[in-house]
Amino acid sequence: MIVFFARTLGGSSGICDRLLYKEARYIMKTALYVVITTALATSVAFSQPSRSLRNGLDAAVRASEPGELLPVVIVMSEQTPRASIDAAALIDDKAARRQSVLELLRETASRTQGGVLAALAQGRRAGLVGERVRPLYIANVIAADVSAELVTELSQRNDIAYIHHDKQLGDEVFPVEPSEGRGGVTAAITCGLNRINAPDVWNMGLDGSGVVVGVLDGGLCLTHPDIQGNVWINADEIPGNNIDDDNNGYVDDLHGWNFYRNTNDVHDSGGHGTHVSGTVAGNGANGEQTGVAPGAEIMVLYVLGRGFESDAWEGIQYGITNGADVFSGSLGWAHLIGPDRAMWRMVSENIFASGVVAVFAAGNTGDFYGVDSVATPGDVPDMITVGGTDCADDITDFSSRGPVTWEDVDPYFDWPLPEGKRKPTVSAPAEDVLSLWIDSCSGYARLSGTSMATPHVSGTVALMLHANPELDHNDAKRILEETAVDLGAAGPDNQSGHGRIDALAAVEMALDMGGCPADLDGDGDVDADDFFDYLDAFAADNLAVCDLDGDADCDADDFFGYLDQFAAGC
Repeated sequence: MIVFFARTLGGSSGICDRLLYKEARYIMKTALYVVITTALATSVAFSQPSRSLRNGLDAAVRASEPGELLPVVIVMSEQTPRASIDAAALIDDKAARRQSVLELLRETASRTQGGVLAALAQGRRAGLVGERVRPLYIANVIAADVSAELVTELSQRNDIAYIHHDKQLGDEVFPVEPSEGRGGVTAAITCGLNRINAPDVWNMGLDGSGVVVGVLDGGLCLTHPDIQGNVWINADEIPGNNIDDDNNGYVDDLHGWNFYRNTNDVHDSGGHGTHVSGTVAGNGANGEQTGVAPGAEIMVLYVLGRGFESDAWEGIQYGITNGADVFSGSLGWAHLIGPDRAMWRMVSENIFASGVVAVFAAGNTGDFYGVDSVATPGDVPDMITVGGTDCADDITDFSSRGPVTWEDVDPYFDWPLPEGKRKPTVSAPAEDVLSLWIDSCSGYARLSGTSMATPHVSGTVALMLHANPELDHNDAKRILEETAVDLGAAGPDNQSGHGRIDALAAVEMALDMGGCPADLDGDGDVDADDFFDYLDAFAADNLAVCDLDGDADCDADDFFGYLDQFAAGC
């Protein structure tokens, strides 16, 4: 139906005339959405308000002591329709696209959360609710510390879908393996950088300058010589005046925010966040080059400490709102811990729609847990999920393997076994990776894990965005997949995904995409021949041509994506 309609409109409107095409483009999109809106709108609606207590919350309620407050996430029954968000994601201008998606999410939250917030305010006056009440809009949820009595009462409300136990965790959310030594510096450039050809990209004059990478982790040694010049600065905030100058809800958030302690102190006391950030953007000022994108800026999103999922979601919300271009998440919640996979997928898909690129670790459990080996949110179908290699391009034993399935996750019920969804997406160096350390905020350390692989990929994305700022998540994912060095048996697999990343090849393809991606016949012009070539590829399900977002399917998103490319011309 889509192809037939497009051919009819193309023939009747003289599609080779780009001006007329641009006028017709909106009509085409609108008509096509009539066909798909119903399915998309229901894709984020829960089967029905379940009024259930999830992730062991019912047991926690029964076992609670008098005066005890339970950390929970209250999930509202109404979520922003996926069709509306997907429509906003088609906006050509990236800044306008981001703003439109955020406005849709904010509207749903502000319109529906009032009754629950009033109940929580009343509960606080009665001593049944703690200080932590955080209404979010990246998904329509409220994080709070609530008594067992009030949890039971809230679970009966029709405007609440369910209440999730936001369990406090520790270092188990970090996919890190023990590695020998804390100061074994043996080379000026780490093997991982050379393996992915990062120095060749720097020689092109591309180092990630102007790209903001939001590192979701445990803080940063802000004064480390190799990173202090690469820390994001909130230009709209006056430091130290104890005023929320930019009116974003966070006081003196000069470099980011500590969502664990709800303060602007983002200093790292554990080392993991500093190590990860050093692999993204360490600039070698102290003598050891560790960063893939030494010109990129690090936005410090301190989300770990309690291991609350809601802290990570708030960090993501802050990052999108305050201008992050890429998220780097060297963390993950194992399925046995009971993460809210449905909310993680919703949050992730909202990231993608906003135009921000998201990169998360696969995890360090090998294939020990079968289809539950890849951690959340690395298990989200369209996430850029990172496995781990060594510097000989062998897959590490610890790197989590796919596939994953969502066949039992409401409201998605997709990617059924036995095939499931292939994971990881790509792989990167993960063993004995040298990066920055917290010793006097000037040292180095070697660590292993997909935590270390992930910033190689997010740093590569920063290089790609320096080359072509118009790339979005789907573009970046497709480029990484198509330019990866295949490992093992030919073709993508559940060990290394599409293979080990190649930063040089990825940046070269990003630069090419900045030219004429819609010029399918390569004649230097975007014309009717290219348009009908795409339609033919779409009708034939030719993934090499029509699968623009890299999800192994030729669907409406790909078709609209080509319309945007066609309208852009050369």
